[in-house]
Amino acid sequence: MKTFVLVITMWGLTAEGEWSYIGNQDVLKQDFTLEQCEMLADKGVWEKHHTNEYYDIQLNCHEKASKD
Repeated sequence: MKTFVLVITMWGLTAEGEWSYIGNQDVLKQDFTLEQCEMLADKGVWEKHHTNEYYDIQLNCHEKASKD
C-alpha cells in the first residue's frame, strides 16, 4: 500500500509575476493514505491569514519514499 506525507512549502512572487519555490519546507511526520492527505491539503479546510502578497504557502501530498 502506498503511503503519503503532507508537505508545506514556501513560495515567493518574482518580479515577472511568477511563483517560485524559495527553499523552505515542512513535512508532517505522519503517514496517510492519498485520500487522507488530500483532505488535509484541501484549501477549503484552512483559514488563511496572509499579510504579505509576495509570499504564499502550498500544501501538497507526496508519496513517501520506500526504504527498499
